[in-house]
This record gives sequence, C-alpha cells and structure tokens, in this order.
Amino acid sequence: MLYAGIRPVVKDIQASSFAYKPHLAASSHVASSQTACINLFVPILESNKADQILIESGVAPKGFAHIDREQLRKGYCFEYWESSLKGSKGLLGDHSPHAGTDADVAIAYRDKDNKLCLWLIEHKLTEQEFSTCGGYRSKGISESEKINCTTCSMIDLLNDHKKCYYHKHCGYYYWNIMDAQSTFFNGNYDGTGCPFRGGMNQLWRNQMMALELEHCAAFADVFFSVVTHPENTFLDNTMNEFRELTKNSHKFFDFKSDSLVNAAVKYLPDWTNWYKKVYYGME
Repeated sequence: MLYAGIRPVVKDIQASSFAYKPHLAASSHVASSQTACINLFVPILESNKADQILIESGVAPKGFAHIDREQLRKGYCFEYWESSLKGSKGLLGDHSPHAGTDADVAIAYRDKDNKLCLWLIEHKLTEQEFSTCGGYRSKGISESEKINCTTCSMIDLLNDHKKCYYHKHCGYYYWNIMDAQSTFFNGNYDGTGCPFRGGMNQLWRNQMMALELEHCAAFADVFFSVVTHPENTFLDNTMNEFRELTKNSHKFFDFKSDSLVNAAVKYLPDWTNWYKKVYYGME
C-alpha cells in the first residue's frame, strides 16, 4: 500500500525508463520492504526541500551538497544496477530477468567541489539477514564445490577463481573485479572459508558495484549505505563483520530510517505523521 500522496509520482516512475520491478506483495502490503522503501524515499526525494532533509538528517555522505536533478530520474531511481555500462548483464555480470545485484535506491548528487557522485542505499525493514550466496545454496552445486565454499579463504579464491561456483558455472565477474579491489576487503575476518557465503554476500556485491562505478569513472565518489527500521537490530552483527573486513571504510555506513523521517517533520508533516503511524506504530 503506497502513501496516497505519491501514487501519481510512482505511476510516472513506472511509465519511465527508470521503472522498477514490483515485488510480489509490494502493491498490497505496507510490510513489504520494497513498499516501505518507496514510501520512505519518494516523498523526501520529490520534495523541494530534499537537500535540506538529507543534510539535516546527518546521514548523507560526507561532502554532499545537493541532488543533481539532471541525472537518473530527477536525480534518483530505484533498483539501480547501471545496465548501460556493460550491457544487459550489468557491471558484475550477474544480471538476468530473474536475478542480479542492484541497489534499492540510487541518488546522484554533487559534492562541495561540484563533482558528480552517487549514493547507493539498501533498504531493510524486518529482514533478519542480508541475501546469502545463491551459489552456496544452489541445488546444482557438487559436494566438492561446496567444500570449497567452507574451506577456501579469500586468498585461495583470488588465486583460483574457478573454486567459486558462480565464477565457474555462471561466469559472474565477482572474482575478476576482486583481482583489482581485494585490498578494500583485506581487513579482519574471524571465520573460515569464503567470507561471502553468508549475509556479507549482499553487502560485498553492492560494495563491489560501488567500487566498479568509481573505477570506470562514471562517478567521482560512490558510497554504499544500508538503512534499517529503528527496531531492526538483526542485521547489526553482519554489518559489523563487514566493517571489520573493510577496515571501517567511510565508503560504507548504515543508518536508521527515523533519521530521515525526523528531519522531514517540519517540511513534510502530513507524510511524516502517516509514516510514523504505519511503520513505527506512533499516533
């Protein structure tokens, strides 16, 4: 169920080249994470006070100056994967009509030096974990390949990409990209085997997309964030693990959705009252 005030905007988005694919329950249920994401970001990003809200919320990337309305659709879009750069498979080579890495929200903006930058955001509502590795879960994976997942370190996989199911059978670019970007992920990891077979998989893929967008000079800086419901703490352990692996890089950070909502109260009172009632149970 969409907030009534944004239905015409969403209709316009869906008629544009930036249309997103609605999830199964998205049109009828506010508890759909996708619906919650649309309900959170469209009112803010369509507002003429969007820049002030993002800055005053304290969650915008360092150096954020203003949204570049000439980019994407009025400066933002949903389910971003930059299909124009490397064809239909996307930057990571994993896109198909049914799967692939994308960011729930992308915001194009100018920094204080007027450089074009991008902010990728993954939205989580009630989810208890990020997406795990589909290769590791695949019914088609052999026992020996599954053993690779649980015993091969990142260095092992960098030395032999074919030990990764996705590289060997699907031709995804993950480990080719990691050849150039592995130093970003060479912090501490206490586990054994591939660090990315569990919940860090989704964070890793989104972060690689951000790094690749910088590498191909599409944007001067690309930041990746996760926004969660204020009462959702299930994801904290995985995000903390990811922070350790990435040496607390400023390129990744998380925040709570109420930071945005509270910053918007004086600019969008009707919407913030509705959002707080629906998603936070506040009257």
